[in-house]
Amino acid sequence: MKRVVFNQKGGVGKTSITCNLAAIGAAMGYRTLVIDLDVQGNTTHYLVGEIDAEAFPAEAQGVAGLFKQTVGSRRMSNNPDSFVWETPYENLFLMPSSPVLSVLEKELESRYKIYKLRDALNKLEDEYDRIYIDTPPNFNFFSKSALIAADSVLVPFDCDSFARQSLYSLMDNLAELQ
Repeated sequence: MKRVVFNQKGGVGKTSITCNLAAIGAAMGYRTLVIDLDVQGNTTHYLVGEIDAEAFPAEAQGVAGLFKQTVGSRRMSNNPDSFVWETPYENLFLMPSSPVLSVLEKELESRYKIYKLRDALNKLEDEYDRIYIDTPPNFNFFSKSALIAADSVLVPFDCDSFARQSLYSLMDNLAELQ
């Protein structure tokens, strides 16, 4: 199961929901992978603490390393699992975020790499029982990649009229990707 937690609005609980669903799955004995696509890296911070992205080679830089390897070539040279980190929690694994994502976004958009995350997750789905993807609060390259890669979408939102209007806009954007 590959599930993305997405809303174009910030502060609706995407990161908390992602981390909690992953923790529950891992506690139930499911091998669970979390992918942090938000450059803010809050999911990464919750699961492994502060990291210094500059101190790690590209192959260890989580999701940024995964995407970085696709910039110069059409195929992924490294197994996607090489970008996955262990966390201190049993059965819970992380493909961490990095500030490098913001630099990579324009280059990836211009090279039509939107399907690379889907391809990577298809290679990983036999290794993990559950995969959760935390997204940034906007409809950008990384959120679109996650929505394309996922089997299902969980959309957290507030119950007010403004949030309902935003939900209609979100539904239009999702229909555009189909």
